[in-house]
Amino acid sequence: MATTHLEDLPSHLLVEILSRVADSGDLACCRLASRTLFSLSRFVSSASVSLRPASASPIPFKSRVLHLVSLLSASLLSLSLSTEPGRAADSDDDEGEWFDEADDLHLTSVDFLSTWLPLVCESLKELSIADCWSQSCFRRSGALSLISVLCNKLLKLEVRKAWLSVNGLKPMLRLTSLTLVYIRLDDEDLEKINECFPNLQFLSLMDVGGLKTPHIQLSHLKTFFWRVSNAPLSLSVHAPHLTELHLSCIEPKFLTLETPRLALLDLMISVPSGDIKLGHFQNLINLRFNSWDYMRLFKNLNGGHSVKTLELGVPDGEASTELEPSVIMIEDLVDLFCGLEELKLVGAARHSILGGLEDIKLCLKRLVIKVEKSNLYDFGAISEVLKLCTPCEVALLLPGDMESAAAKKDVVDKYARKFPEFRWK
Repeated sequence: MATTHLEDLPSHLLVEILSRVADSGDLACCRLASRTLFSLSRFVSSASVSLRPASASPIPFKSRVLHLVSLLSASLLSLSLSTEPGRAADSDDDEGEWFDEADDLHLTSVDFLSTWLPLVCESLKELSIADCWSQSCFRRSGALSLISVLCNKLLKLEVRKAWLSVNGLKPMLRLTSLTLVYIRLDDEDLEKINECFPNLQFLSLMDVGGLKTPHIQLSHLKTFFWRVSNAPLSLSVHAPHLTELHLSCIEPKFLTLETPRLALLDLMISVPSGDIKLGHFQNLINLRFNSWDYMRLFKNLNGGHSVKTLELGVPDGEASTELEPSVIMIEDLVDLFCGLEELKLVGAARHSILGGLEDIKLCLKRLVIKVEKSNLYDFGAISEVLKLCTPCEVALLLPGDMESAAAKKDVVDKYARKFPEFRWK
């Protein structure tokens, strides 16, 4: 059998392989391995550098970053820097305890960014920085302002675990994607973000603290993930072209959604006791409510007749003995969601729907029920739900840690024998 050498691979494949070499020292070694790799290394357009144990890389992290950027300055389009060793950039785990504290890991420091960002700012399209929270939490950074001044062609920006300022922020008209995770913002609102990033189509704000009355007003926004970490007085979203919204909060006093084109609304409000205005939804198809009071949310919902898929769940971390899901009468559900095709019930939500005096049933195509390991054979509770539905397909979501596929099949078979009029999966 003929032997295939590395140099025999297509050039584009070799460039892809080199793009996955995160460490500047390793990349330098690859370049010296052959003339082919040396010549192709200048075409590497994507690089990712993550923290390593001191034993694995004696070179300080910031020095490695500067070396790599200098090496690829002519071709670099996408760069990811992370102080989270051996993890993807979206990990929320704490940093390891093994790194050398003498190595300054404050990646959003303006002084550090100024050493390498000018080398690639003219061509950089994507930038991701996951800072070291133990070193960045007490040092306010003007990183956003510097990036906005230098990186005029940036399309996608992601910053994690940092204390950021928006003072001096300049408009970035090409930026279409912004992700801020575990970020401290001292500003009381997001007006500067709205003003300087007007063309955002994707926005993710996850555990962004320090906001009291945040207001999102972005006319081009299409997808929005927002997990509110503190308890602001009010939340409002004005986005006329938004089609997908995932909003998680505790108990806002005021919530306003002016998002008429939503197709997917994923809303988690533990206790919706404040003033809630969900606006009018013209094209809402997928609706997910995670709350202890569904009916309060339903009463504020305009445009539920177009909903095809409805998912009901209860918040994690709450004791069901202290808070019980609000009761939903079957006739209210049928009236609110006359076009419903699929209903998904998670946890205690399956106990919240009750039959009325009239013989009214849900005409579904599919019923999905999530079953906990402690209640695998809760035939009584399942039976109460099935009584409210005409025969349809029923899917059981079983615990992922079950021993085998055969064990899962055994559970489904038992339900199928108990309720043969339904189609079980």
